[in-house]
Amino acid sequence: MARAKVLAPVDTGRLRSSIRVERRSTFGLRQRWTVGSDVEYAPMVNDGTRPHIIRPRRAKALKFKVGGRTVYAKVVHHPGTRARPFLDRALADVARSRGYSITQR
Repeated sequence: MARAKVLAPVDTGRLRSSIRVERRSTFGLRQRWTVGSDVEYAPMVNDGTRPHIIRPRRAKALKFKVGGRTVYAKVVHHPGTRARPFLDRALADVARSRGYSITQR
């Protein structure tokens, strides 16, 4: 958990402070743990997003700042975001420090 918090990107600190670890179960001598976040945008930060359209839900227009100017728009064609796989890196770092390797299928 500590490694995931160190690697988490920080804007407001909400994502970093939401990272938790939970003991799931024990099988013989093996324990299972889950590390993650309940912040709704955590998967989008870790995995990135594809280009997508954003529309207002409760208002007639979206309002945001671009270069210090306030902009209003009825629709935004978001280009997507690059992945920042802080959870994946944390898992790999901890596994490596304990002599394990991670393989993907």
